Amino acid sequence: MTIRSVGAGPVPPPVATAVLPPVPTAVPAAYLDSPDSIAEHTTAGGLRVAAVRRPSVPVVELRLAVPLGGVDDDHAATAEVLAAVLLGSTARGTRADLEAALGLLGGSLKASVAPERLTVQGAVAAEGLAPALALLGATLADPRRPPDEVLTHRTLLGHRLRAYRAQPGVVAREAMLEHCFPGHPLAREVPTPEAVAAVEGARVEALHARALLPSGSRLLLVGDLDPMSAVAVAEHALRTWRGQGEAARMPRLPAPVPGVAVVSRPGSRQVQVCLLAPVPDAEDPKHPAVRLAHLVLGASFGSRLTERLRERDGLTYRVRSRITDHPERSLLAVDFDTRPGQLGAALAALREELDGFATDNPPSAEEITAARGYAVGSVTVLSATQNGTANLLNALPPETVLGNRLPEQLRRIARTGDEEVRAAARGLAAADFAGIVLTAPSGTEQAAREVEAAGLRTPGR
Repeated sequence: MTIRSVGAGPVPPPVATAVLPPVPTAVPAAYLDSPDSIAEHTTAGGLRVAAVRRPSVPVVELRLAVPLGGVDDDHAATAEVLAAVLLGSTARGTRADLEAALGLLGGSLKASVAPERLTVQGAVAAEGLAPALALLGATLADPRRPPDEVLTHRTLLGHRLRAYRAQPGVVAREAMLEHCFPGHPLAREVPTPEAVAAVEGARVEALHARALLPSGSRLLLVGDLDPMSAVAVAEHALRTWRGQGEAARMPRLPAPVPGVAVVSRPGSRQVQVCLLAPVPDAEDPKHPAVRLAHLVLGASFGSRLTERLRERDGLTYRVRSRITDHPERSLLAVDFDTRPGQLGAALAALREELDGFATDNPPSAEEITAARGYAVGSVTVLSATQNGTANLLNALPPETVLGNRLPEQLRRIARTGDEEVRAAARGLAAADFAGIVLTAPSGTEQAAREVEAAGLRTPGR
């Protein structure tokens, strides 16, 4: 079958596959009720387009992911301003004109940026998909923005950043990233208001023209659509978005710098603890077992760390752990806050729970079964909706062939045995944590001793 888009030559037929083919019986059968499909195609300009049929309501969810891994010192600030003005005024009309046009199509779009990518996301009525994509394409193709709009949005952004960066958790995370990944773009994920204030319109225009490129990017469409037709519509609508080269990926994340640094923060009344440890990455066969062990350890409200540090010992109101996936690098993060006089007890409790994973208290069959059910169930529930499916697939790197990725993730979880999870738990227990303890200046020496006493190294040890 050959698809022709208006005004363009023949388009190679996309690869059509079932999004949700049969999976093991451990996966709920309700996940497979509809014969949804996906079409994937790379345009002549290098843009990957994936369209997924989810006909529950007459809406299409849209996710455009553009790798934006700049390494310059001013990149993060310029990228934030670019995201703020991207869906704004161009030669075709004002920001209000664009919003009104999208509104008449039953849609809306917003842009955001992170160290790894710039994302445009939103939704549109199914019948308005083609004109909405044409509006997006025209916006992406024109890097020029009025100087007063750049000034307005960098000012608003500066105000928001001041409020955001005043939060203790944000201060602690920034200190942790600076310690663990010095010089890496991830350590500059939130620019300073001063850096944003220095961004001129010419810099925003130059970054747009240089870095917002179709090649290496991905457009994901999920909703009430015919996948193959939607791919052809998208290619035609975005045909004016061009550029030389390929969108830049963020440099590979190195292993965290060893040691737990104690950082002073004037005026701090609590102690913030942020710890990181490398774990097998998302493509590693051991990754599903690590995910399940992590659910038992600290990723849910009923997890061991919450039960111990919060419920039993009252050492913290909140303790959280999570696994973040980066290209070729996954990280386990554990963070909590506590009163200065309880830091030593909280670190000791954390160490004891980790050690129990490896010795006398490994994950039980009941805990593993609950974790497996939660992992499968959460993906099942999210992928039952258009928005949830779009978010799950958009979280994957833009270069990923989506195909049967979601059901394959479920298969990997369902096939992971209890002993594999216990082996992964031993790996978590043996992880070499790095990170920071953020405390008041008067407590830094005591905090350093308590870090050492808990078996966590400080820099240089």
